[in-house]
This record gives sequence, C-alpha cells and structure tokens, in this order.
Amino acid sequence: MIHKINNKNQSREFTNIKFFEKAYSSSVKEGMLILGEDVSKIVQDYIEEKYSFQIENTSQNPRALSEALHFAIDGGKRIIERRIIRLLSKKLDIEYHSTELINFEKQIKDMREKVLKTHK
Repeated sequence: MIHKINNKNQSREFTNIKFFEKAYSSSVKEGMLILGEDVSKIVQDYIEEKYSFQIENTSQNPRALSEALHFAIDGGKRIIERRIIRLLSKKLDIEYHSTELINFEKQIKDMREKVLKTHK
C-alpha cells in the first residue's frame, strides 16, 4: 500500500515538473521575441552554438541562460529576464511584482518550488 502512495506522489511530482518545464520553455521563447524575430533568432543561434544548449531547455539551470544572455547581449539580458519571469508567472498563476529587483535564477527556482508545493 505504501508503495502505491509513493508511486502516486512521484507521478504527480513528475507531472508538475513537466508542467513547469513546458511553461518555462514557452515563456523563454516568447520572452526572446521582445528583440524581434530576426534578432531573437540570431541571439538564440549564437547561444546554442557557443554554449551547446537550447535556451528553452534551461529550466534546471536558469543561471546558464542568464550568463549566456549576458555575454550575447549584455544589458539587454535584464529586459528579457524580466519578460520571461512575467510571462512565466502568468502561465503558472503566481504573483509577481515587477518593482522588485530580480535575481533571475532565484525567481525561476522559487516559481518551480511553488509549482511543486501547490500541486502536490
């Protein structure tokens, strides 16, 4: 009986993680479009070639995305990060205050934790 409960909890957690990753991926793609389609594509291609990862697959390591954006577009990274956080918070229905100073990595991890806790 306990084994079934653990499997059910693990299955729910897996579903929550997948839900978060899908929302994150979508938010990153949409967030990049603030640069316009052409520039967004150039930046994404540059990051994928230089750092060997797809930007939308960085939910486990948002710091990698933040650092890659810093080296690719320097100050513009803050605009993209804020947009990603705003989009993700809407998709996850999590309150976000744009007036707070952002720590991209921390806010993404906090949102991930909220999704895992509230959907258990």
